[in-house]
Order: sequence, then C-alpha cells, then structure tokens
Amino acid sequence: MAVGAVAAAAACTPSTTPSLHAISGVAQGTTYSLQWAGGASEREVAAAAEEELARIDQLLSNYRADSTLEQFNAALSTDPIELPSELVALLELAKRIHGASEGCFDPTVRPLVRAWGFDGDSPAVPTAAAIDAARALVGLDKLEIVDATHARKTVARLEIDMASIGQGYSAGRLGELLERSGSTAYLAEIGGEVVARGSKPDGSAWRVGIENPIAGAGPGPGPALRMPPAARTAVITSGSYRHYLEADGRRFGHIIDPRSGWPVEHSLVSVTVVGPDAATAAGWATALLCLGPRAAAVTAEREGLAALLWTAHDAEATLEQSRAFASEWRELLDAPRSR
Repeated sequence: MAVGAVAAAAACTPSTTPSLHAISGVAQGTTYSLQWAGGASEREVAAAAEEELARIDQLLSNYRADSTLEQFNAALSTDPIELPSELVALLELAKRIHGASEGCFDPTVRPLVRAWGFDGDSPAVPTAAAIDAARALVGLDKLEIVDATHARKTVARLEIDMASIGQGYSAGRLGELLERSGSTAYLAEIGGEVVARGSKPDGSAWRVGIENPIAGAGPGPGPALRMPPAARTAVITSGSYRHYLEADGRRFGHIIDPRSGWPVEHSLVSVTVVGPDAATAAGWATALLCLGPRAAAVTAEREGLAALLWTAHDAEATLEQSRAFASEWRELLDAPRSR
C-alpha cells in the first residue's frame, strides 16, 4: 500500500511541477532576460515585456527627443510643467536619495558627463572653465516638485538623466509584469540589474553572481547571492571600473561627483545594494559609489542599506558588507567557486 502511494506520487510529479519558461531580448541599449514558472506563456510574456519596456523608454529615455523626460529637458522654462505621476514619483525618489547622500546622487549631472566626454567614445579632461560652466547647470535642488503631476525647474536649462535609476526601475516593472501574469517564481534581469521572487521549479534558489571588479575578463570569481523565496528582492550593482579615462598618469572613472565636477578617484569601485524596491536600490548603489568607502559605510549604516562594497588596492579587491547586509543576508552569500 505504502509502496503504491509513493509510486503514484512519483508518477504524477512531472505533470504537477511547473516548467521553467525563459525569454530574452534587447531594450534600453542593453539586453534583458526573464525566467519564470507558472503564469502566462512565453509568447504572452514576451509581448507584454516588449510593450512595457517600450513604454518605459518613451517615459525615461534620454536618447529620443520625443520621450517625456527629453521633452521636459527641452522645455526652457521655469514654469510648472505637467508630467505623468509615475515620473514625478521617480523624481521624488531621486530627491530623497540626493538629500540623504549630501548631494552625491544627482540625476542633473548630465552637463558634467558631457563636459568630460563620458557620453561618447572619446572622454578627455575638460578645462576648468568648462567644468565651472557645467556645474552652474547641475544640482537637483534646482528642481521643485510642485505636486503629484507637476515639477518646476528653477534653472531653465536644467537636464534630468534617470539612467542611474531607469534600468533598476525597469527590472522591477518586469517583475511586477510576471506577477500580474500569474507567476510567483521568477528572475527578471535587464543590463545586469536583477529582481527575483520565489524558487526555481526544482525548489532550488535563484542565484545572482556578485562580480569581482578586478578579477580580469569575464564574470570573475565573485560570490553568489541566493535569493530568499518569500519576497520580491532586487540586486542592483553600480561600478566605476569598466568605463574610464586615463590621462596624465591618472585613471578617471565615469562616476562624477557633482559637488566637485570631477570623477571620483577613491578606492571604492563597485557597490551592490539588495532590497525590496529596485529603483531605490539602483539610486543608492550609485550614491554609495560616489561617496567613497568611508562615507558609503557610514551612510549605509544610517539608512539601513544592505550593501556589498568592493574596494580595490593595487591588483586586489576586498569585499565588505554593511551591517544590514551582514545581519540579513550573510547566510545567503555563497563563497566564490574556484575556476
């Protein structure tokens, strides 16, 4: 009797265990991929994902003149401008992180990025006059949130670039899309920004690699983080070690401190923030990277941020954990596998 029951259970397992679906594509100048169990079909999810990513691109892109954000940037006015509440909410988030990071996080930094040439293929050290001219147009304090659907520039030429939040926000929206399709077990990724929930169909955890920033080409021997199954979790990384300028014997990363107008030159080269909201994690990953190792550690402690901080010294990197990460996530961080 018992043997028969076990056999019956084993026989029905393949039909009751949901299969793992997967799709991938190109969007926002990068790639994205979705894996999920249960819910809608691959065809339905692919169509919905393409539609959602196109909608976000129309809202936030800085590379198309007809996007809502670029139309706001092009409006040389200090009058209140009507905006979608979704965009205003993201601007409010940016202002909160801006204030809490002593101005280090600043989506108005675009004129400085342009002055240094980091928006193109040939970055170069600008003149002091060019830096001063760009700094006069930078500062999120020059943006006022009027109400839930209106914002106002106090400097007409102010420009907003939401790239530091945009892909994290997109990853979160893709996770929400999968949940609306009926799945509670998924991993959504765009440009390396990850949002996951639940477990794989075989019961194992989703695992997200944390790249060692100076491990050489490829993913490198970094640790991996196992995602907890109970709640949606975002893993967002910001790094300064891929896009940089070498001049006069110095290396300038593309992360610019808006307070000085110069790229940061400290030893903190990569930050990963883990949390429930992808856009928030994305903003803080950039903010902590700008702040540098000591200020980042203090800020992560004050804000209760679960963060992994890579500092580079010569040819070695050291990984440190914020207190919130160590208390909540240490047991889920697997040591790197040897090659």
